[in-house]
Amino acid sequence: METAIERQLPKPLGEILGYRHDRLLQRYAADNSATMEEAERAFEGLKQFMVVCAVKPGRKITSEPIDRMWHSFLLFTKDYRVFCESYLGRFVHHQPFEVAAPSIYLDTRAFTAQFFGGLDEKLWPVEARADCTSGCEE
Repeated sequence: METAIERQLPKPLGEILGYRHDRLLQRYAADNSATMEEAERAFEGLKQFMVVCAVKPGRKITSEPIDRMWHSFLLFTKDYRVFCESYLGRFVHHQPFEVAAPSIYLDTRAFTAQFFGGLDEKLWPVEARADCTSGCEE
């Protein structure tokens, strides 16, 4: 079954996922005692989540590992804005939610898996559904 999207992206998916930001990866690795491989993996997960935020209206919730990378990207405000506007066609606001919404997390996770043909289970753990409170509402 093919995943229907309601909004189009201004750039091809491969170009969006190919976007690199070496300073961000270095900062994330340093701040989180992570390897560059772990940083790259987390950034890949974030880019996938950002694509989901851009193409699928409504509330989406991410996992804590992806949210950590999102926080790092937000430190580079100009680059983050340019990425959102140029690659996604819209600014994706980080939205903390006061109450966990496990069903929305699981819906976001399922949509992401279907849209990309799979997902990184380490970045999108099923058990995270109990305490996930960061996402976007577009």
